[in-house]
Amino acid sequence: MLRLSFHKRLGDFYFEIDYTIREKVTAVLGVSGSGKSTLLNCISGILHPDEGVISFFGQTLYSSQDRVRLAPEKRRFGYIFQEGHLFPHLPVQKNIFYGHNDKSLSKEQIDLDRVIGILEIGDLLKRYPRQLSGGQRQRVALARALAINPQMLLMDEPLAGLDLGLKNRILPYLYHIKETFDIPILYVTHFISEAMALADDVLLLADGCVTAQGEPHKVLTSPSALPIAQMTGVENILTLPVIRSDKERGVTELEIGNQKLLVPYTEVEIGELMPVAIRAEDIIISLESELMISARNVLNGIIVGIDPFGERIILLAEIEGHPLSVKITNEACNQLGLAENMTCYFVIKANAINLLWQT
Repeated sequence: MLRLSFHKRLGDFYFEIDYTIREKVTAVLGVSGSGKSTLLNCISGILHPDEGVISFFGQTLYSSQDRVRLAPEKRRFGYIFQEGHLFPHLPVQKNIFYGHNDKSLSKEQIDLDRVIGILEIGDLLKRYPRQLSGGQRQRVALARALAINPQMLLMDEPLAGLDLGLKNRILPYLYHIKETFDIPILYVTHFISEAMALADDVLLLADGCVTAQGEPHKVLTSPSALPIAQMTGVENILTLPVIRSDKERGVTELEIGNQKLLVPYTEVEIGELMPVAIRAEDIIISLESELMISARNVLNGIIVGIDPFGERIILLAEIEGHPLSVKITNEACNQLGLAENMTCYFVIKANAINLLWQT
């Protein structure tokens, strides 16, 4: 679908890729400076590679050998930026229809009324960007990108500026777009949870090259993804089978060996594997199991390593064969007398567990 074989130097930074994107939604992850924006800008035509080829469904967008440099507007790629970049002097309706052409070359013109309905922005059409929340601006930006009837959507960290609550509200809209329209998406992010929720394929970038690629659950739970997880504060990613889902209690139970991990309720088949993410600093250590606390999860495990981490300690633990990292203070470690091979209890609130899942 999208053939990428090129290299680009920007000052001291060198980017190189040789990969063919074939899935509907491909997520590109990497820490800052890994080359994510360079990749996206070369695909969109904002930047030109130094040498190589970029083609989309057989159409050459760039070729150093054939001297082809298709202009960005002729590529018809919808580009969604982190800040949305709406026109401040235009109301939402005119922002959306900016660049829309009823005489598009495509035979299957996107129904904008349907887009507006899916994104639930019909009541915002007369407002100006300054009157919108961050989440509303991003939904309008998405509608505007779809209005040009794009061959592909390029998303450059569209949720990076939003808080967790807004992200959780916007992700279902992105999922609906994925399921509703036959438009491939290249989704750049450094949040593993977003990639898990949306992507069919994942590319990991580091220092200007691809370090891993493939199915999201496999790639994003591998050691290759650890630098990204640590950067975003999520050191623990577990993929566990569902054993029960109780809507009335508001919990879904996952199996972790002979123990249970309770997470917020989600509709899912029994036996399905569910990936979850837990920040190391959201786990509490206890030497006792009978605790009068509100946390739903008190799991028995063993400490297998203790590593200094600045002013804190990283405990490397194991629960029923599943590795777990826990971040605590030096003082807490000394007060509890924690040591390697010690058995203790790991306390985790259900609402501190992020579901890397999209129903």
